[in-house]
Amino acid sequence: MAGMAILLVAGINACKGVKDTKDNITSAQDFSSSETEFAGAFDITDDVNQSDGKIKKGGSTLLPPEAIFTWDDSVFDATGIEYHINFGPLGTTAPKGMLCGDGKYRSGVIHVKVSNNYLAIGTVATVSSTSMDEYNSGDGTNMFKVEGSFSVTRTAAEQLDIVVTGGKITDGDGKTAEFTGSKTIIRTSGSGTPGMWGDTYEVTGSGNGKNKDGDTYTWKITKALVKKMEVGCAKTFVAGIIEIKNTSANTSLKIDFDPYSNAACDRVAKAIFGTREIIFTVK
Repeated sequence: MAGMAILLVAGINACKGVKDTKDNITSAQDFSSSETEFAGAFDITDDVNQSDGKIKKGGSTLLPPEAIFTWDDSVFDATGIEYHINFGPLGTTAPKGMLCGDGKYRSGVIHVKVSNNYLAIGTVATVSSTSMDEYNSGDGTNMFKVEGSFSVTRTAAEQLDIVVTGGKITDGDGKTAEFTGSKTIIRTSGSGTPGMWGDTYEVTGSGNGKNKDGDTYTWKITKALVKKMEVGCAKTFVAGIIEIKNTSANTSLKIDFDPYSNAACDRVAKAIFGTREIIFTVK
């Protein structure tokens, strides 16, 4: 899901005094950025895909009208389709990229293949971008180049299984982090409306990655994440817990998105480092 900008930089910096050499906060930062941008790629393409059983741009609630939407006629038939979305060049001054309906800025090109009617059980959608596509995503100031692919398989009417392979993000300083994993997304409300705006989802999953310093880590959703695609909520989760642990570490870092047990759209979360807890606001 989009908006997993989990850790407020100020919150992370406040915790650096309790970090030992094994418990690398960099992994949490890089996981946050990686998951956020890959989830954003899912959001924009899932919104287009589910807007109509056969896909129509006009039904999307997130895709901006300025984006160039291109069909690949060579693979268009009664079932499978392929299309490409071009968000234009990456700007040199903020805000960089094209503003989309979910509040994220995007530039460059992403490619989408859908094996069948998107709403049919068993349909597989594949989303990809290469280095040459120059696909970037972020908040308009902090933009990340995104490379890799993920598959989306519909396993039930309201359930999708997602597998990310070869994921890579590069920040504005040219530093690269890697990211892989699998997730299950279940829509719990909003199935009667086009697009994903107004929907509520639950997300589970796990995976691994390599941070910009070359340290490997694992990540796991230990309590299902809850996402509301609403104004004020769409950039992060309102409930759920993620655990992140460096491969060589003795302890893990946990993020609780509902520290007050009220599932509020307040962007408040809690970082847990062993016995220490810090409340922070998600960017």
